[in-house]
Amino acid sequence: MTKKLSFEAKEKMVELSGACFWYWAGFFSFLDSCGVPKSMQRKYPQGAYNKYTMMRAVLTDLDQSGNAEIINAIASGFFRLKGPLDPDQLDAKKAKRLLAEFKQAIGDDPIEAEIQKREQIKARASHERAIADRKAQSVRLGALNSEFLSLMTTMVLTPQQRGFKLETLFFELLHLNELEHKKPYRTHGQEQIDGHFRYDKFDYLVEVKWTQEPTKQPDLSIFDGKIRGKAQSTRGFFVSANGFDPIAVQKYSGDSPRILLMTGEDLVLVLSGQVLFCDVLQAKVDAIVRMGKILFPARQVAT
Repeated sequence: MTKKLSFEAKEKMVELSGACFWYWAGFFSFLDSCGVPKSMQRKYPQGAYNKYTMMRAVLTDLDQSGNAEIINAIASGFFRLKGPLDPDQLDAKKAKRLLAEFKQAIGDDPIEAEIQKREQIKARASHERAIADRKAQSVRLGALNSEFLSLMTTMVLTPQQRGFKLETLFFELLHLNELEHKKPYRTHGQEQIDGHFRYDKFDYLVEVKWTQEPTKQPDLSIFDGKIRGKAQSTRGFFVSANGFDPIAVQKYSGDSPRILLMTGEDLVLVLSGQVLFCDVLQAKVDAIVRMGKILFPARQVAT
């Protein structure tokens, strides 16, 4: 709600109308700049009213119509004056004294004070939304963690079925982290792609597997072929619940590598909230760029 000015402040504004303006043109221009409607100004013609009585009548009209915003705009206009608009025709010392008394009476420029107040309200609301978003994200992350732990312990699903559910879970994780992504699709050549996401100007093709043993070289070889058939800005992101065979990791590290690897252990750390997914992703990108290392453990980010 816009703050209402005191009676004292309004009386000071009435005094200032005559002390700061000699010519009517300047006074009307001042009223225009403060947003006083022309229709209201015409109600008080200069032949029947002087500047003092006109200002009092305008303030009364604005008060009765509940238009505190325009009253504050007039106050702000006076607050910003450094002296009379027509100093050669008026008592400049008196005008400056009245302006100083007025500024002391209202304390701050009401428009600036209102802007600051609204900015504070906006910032508070933004902060509260951010807290609510973090809480919602934490709840959803906890649900994904429970789903993953259930997949790890259940005995009723085949590895392939677990793989499909892990794929869905991984794309939920991408969505939670607001990364642009696309779910599984086929290329025009009918090549099956488990999906892709975009991060830091690169497209990452996704491969998700849940096998009883660590993922071996043939699977990495097939995935590497899919990537190398795409643009140079394309990389791969391979998620394997039971990790990767060390020989396969060594084979595809160091020689212009374009695949980033994520293990079930990495996912546990991310989904349990011990480390942020984007921090893990950036660490893996840094490792492949600086060291040609395609498997960078999330636990090294968490420590």
